[in-house]
Amino acid sequence: MMLLKRGFRLLKIASVVLTAQLCMSLAPAITKSLHSKHISCNRWQPLKSAATDEVTNHAEETDDATSSKVDHIPGSRGDGYIVTKTYDVPIEGFPSLSDVFEPSDQERLQLEVMNVTLPAALMLLDPEKYPTQSRARKAIRQRAICICRRNSDSKFDELGKVIARAYPGDIIGYQQRGGSDYYSVQGTPYRLPAFDVPVIFEDDHVAIVNKPAGIVAYRAEGNRGGGSRGGHGRDTLISALPAVLKPSNIPITDENYPMKRPQPVHRLDRPTSGLVVVAKTKLATVHLSQQFEFRKAQKTYMAILNGSPQQPSCDNETTEDGWNLIDHDLEDKSAVTKWKVLQTVKSLHGNNGVLTLVELKPKTGRYHQLRRHMAWVCKAPIVGDATYDEDNMRLRKRGLFLCSNEITIEHPYYNTPSGREEWSQLNKDALNLGEGCLLEEDEESGIVTLRVRIDLPKKFASFLMHEDARANKFLNETE
Repeated sequence: MMLLKRGFRLLKIASVVLTAQLCMSLAPAITKSLHSKHISCNRWQPLKSAATDEVTNHAEETDDATSSKVDHIPGSRGDGYIVTKTYDVPIEGFPSLSDVFEPSDQERLQLEVMNVTLPAALMLLDPEKYPTQSRARKAIRQRAICICRRNSDSKFDELGKVIARAYPGDIIGYQQRGGSDYYSVQGTPYRLPAFDVPVIFEDDHVAIVNKPAGIVAYRAEGNRGGGSRGGHGRDTLISALPAVLKPSNIPITDENYPMKRPQPVHRLDRPTSGLVVVAKTKLATVHLSQQFEFRKAQKTYMAILNGSPQQPSCDNETTEDGWNLIDHDLEDKSAVTKWKVLQTVKSLHGNNGVLTLVELKPKTGRYHQLRRHMAWVCKAPIVGDATYDEDNMRLRKRGLFLCSNEITIEHPYYNTPSGREEWSQLNKDALNLGEGCLLEEDEESGIVTLRVRIDLPKKFASFLMHEDARANKFLNETE
């Protein structure tokens, strides 16, 4: 039996060796055959898996083979990729071919001055970025290389392949996937996010987006790539913004210019969903940051509490309109929160058999202020809060029920001298702000404010209805 197994093993090894030798012997013939077919069909095949929209602003032929200026970079491709860097294959070919490749490599790869493989062309055109064949092949396999053939009407309609050839007059492009030419040309590394980031409001100065629950706003400090060292990689809000926002078209001056990357001016906790304000210009970043620092921005949250919130007289004051005021310091710093009960439902697992939907308006921005005020002062932690509601495990299955659903800010541009002049000439009726957005001038102060409100996530209503129905059904059965 042992001899039989050994015989099968030797036979298998022999077949693998013979197959490898046969492939090596046929490789030059196959390459030559592919090359002849390549020339007979005008040297390229259009992409079948991606759109081939025309690319404007074709790169002109220059003495320098590498071109990285904006006006030399074609526009967005129809398949969601953007060419951010181009390499012109010289008309005279590659006379320095023998300086990079040994004669044996030239013979093996069928390299000629006027006809080289795509990996070899990358090594010759950009030796710093592609010092080896392995590096060049890796970029090609990652779909980062595309080709605009000579006399192809300025179309990058061929996706680079390891076996592809490069000829004089061709343009090799390095492409990135993303949302806008500006951010990509500026060298901002990003890719399309793996999660949805709805844009609620956007103009050339500011944007307001809806951050999903479970997504952090920033990367962990010192861990840009995430991985085994920690951090969050690129699955963060700040990494997704260049892919979902349009570039700012403001005139560039010494005082104001578009940001290289859209910048959130405040944070939301990872499990919290809702509105986040994003600055797109330098002046907007300064103005909006000051509004949050000096508490001019007005934020509204909705939350579902585990139980019925208490109202201790020492820390909580009730006004005539139903609002309650909490003035309870956190880390020896002032922390003030306004809150109001909107709805109460029965629950089999809630504290005291109830759940409470509340509206929250923080007047300060302390760490976990709303979550700690509800849990420590009102004795009713937010449902799904694993940090401040450690006892109740049954209500954690659907995440934290806390959402920033409304925000009001002063517009960072229309309240400046130049912005006021533009605002006075603006046709207010022609503004297409979208649902839930209101851009208006206050009659008393004359300040132009932007107010945005969104609906609560569907899980809020479904959770309350489900808990109330289960509790009522149980109570009816026990009667």
